[in-house]
Amino acid sequence: MRESAGRAGRPGRLIEAAEVSRALAAAACRAAGLPDFHVLDVRPVGGGCINQCAIVRTRTGQYFLKANPRQGHAFFRAEADGLAALAEAGAVRTPRVLGRSGVLGKSGATPWLLLEWIEEGGGPHRADWDRLGRELAALHRHPVAGQGWGWRADNVIGSLPQPNDRLGDWPAFWSRRRILPLAQELGAAGALSARQLATVEEAARRVGDLIGPAAEADGPSLLHGDLWSGNVIFDREGAPVLVDPAVYVGHREVDLAMTRLFGGFPPAFYRAYDKAWPPVPGRNARLCAYQLYPLLVHARLFGGGYVGSAVRAAEAVAE
Repeated sequence: MRESAGRAGRPGRLIEAAEVSRALAAAACRAAGLPDFHVLDVRPVGGGCINQCAIVRTRTGQYFLKANPRQGHAFFRAEADGLAALAEAGAVRTPRVLGRSGVLGKSGATPWLLLEWIEEGGGPHRADWDRLGRELAALHRHPVAGQGWGWRADNVIGSLPQPNDRLGDWPAFWSRRRILPLAQELGAAGALSARQLATVEEAARRVGDLIGPAAEADGPSLLHGDLWSGNVIFDREGAPVLVDPAVYVGHREVDLAMTRLFGGFPPAFYRAYDKAWPPVPGRNARLCAYQLYPLLVHARLFGGGYVGSAVRAAEAVAE
């Protein structure tokens, strides 16, 4: 298993990676109550841009440890909560959470999260992507508890706060909890010009007519929330495993739109998903509305061409 290149999906460095210390690894294994937690070695895992990650090898097995001294303990609490929610649905495999900091004396100075280690296979093959399509459709069909669109707590996407206060209206949630907060933050920072900000705000005002009817027809789904290719791995048997979630209850097309960014998923995935749960007509027309949010996330994290991509998506929605 590896730490993706940042949940937001662009290779980069948001923090200077440092090796996870042997002492921290031992403390995490002890706090998680692992049997015979004597640490034999700690091997850094590269590729991430948010957390420090390592494989921890003990006498009884290997584990995946994530640490981030620049975040509070709530950072990994949100990830653990998301992984637990996905696991409870029983549709797609996720790494088992073994322990985290910030729980009754398990804090320590550095926030950490200890996960099951998943050995990746040589694939994925077409059949593996087909399986992911079917399993994601099953996740989206799984009954969700609670009322309204959103989640029981705020969490994060990449390293950014993600507000999840529930609303009874899906277009209002997408506009007020997803598009407008980031757009206004980018505008205040000067990353969006006044004209660009106005375009995004107009898209937020008009998005309801575009996404509302399909969301009403489909109903609410439990979302991974950040489903790009870097947040899917395949184990040695080819089974898909979802990592680094940013969960909430929303319209299923949010996840599907995200899969089409940053290289996209193979056609076998979409064929299998659509066979398991056919789309409401007009899904392609709604694509820009749902890609606007992750593009704004990218613009906030990385700037550059993502600002222009976000504005073009907003223009398509506002037309």
